Amino acid sequence: MPGSDGQLRGAVRAFLHGQRFEPHCHAWMTEFDAEFSRALGRQGWIGMTWPPEYGGGGRPERERLAVIEELLAAGAPVAAHWIADRQTGPALLRYGQPEQCRRYLPPITRGECFFAIGMSEPDSGSDLASIRTAATATADGWRVTGRKVWTGHAHQADYLLALVRTAPRDASQRHAGLTQLIIDLSAAGVTVRPLRSLDGGHHFNEVTLDDVLVPRDALLGREGSG
Repeated sequence: MPGSDGQLRGAVRAFLHGQRFEPHCHAWMTEFDAEFSRALGRQGWIGMTWPPEYGGGGRPERERLAVIEELLAAGAPVAAHWIADRQTGPALLRYGQPEQCRRYLPPITRGECFFAIGMSEPDSGSDLASIRTAATATADGWRVTGRKVWTGHAHQADYLLALVRTAPRDASQRHAGLTQLIIDLSAAGVTVRPLRSLDGGHHFNEVTLDDVLVPRDALLGREGSG
């Protein structure tokens, strides 16, 4: 209802009035503030549309959009939970196993679990079919070796949702053999190096994966269907 939307927008504005932050026009990308995300989580404004059994609010999509519009209009520091709320959570709900949803989604909604995305690579850019990061199968999972670039806030995130190759490239089927894995950024073999912008800012990174052991239950969806 229009009235309820107005009430919700008023609540968001009142919440923002009580927070301390410097507004930024690209705050969704540059401004990582874990405490702000936790405060937002306490309001129930992360994972708003997700099922309550996974910590979500089960609310209509338009309420989520109203909250996001108010946060962006205010230049609020939403980068910490942005990827998890907008991309990782929905991907888990669609392709993840129930155990994965129970493990990752509730802490995301509380603003306590942050994700980065590992897609682009050196010499690949947005052509994801050309990625070379390789995941070699082991008895318990995979060993992953490669590099990812433009990984926003990987130096502050907990996990990397990475697109990797679990099968060699096939010229006739360029998108075959691609798999998504959830990689713990604190794992042995993970190195995060800053990629600074011209103004000295640091939100992008290069992530090097050097024989990183990834367990079997870190697979998102089906192997080869990334």
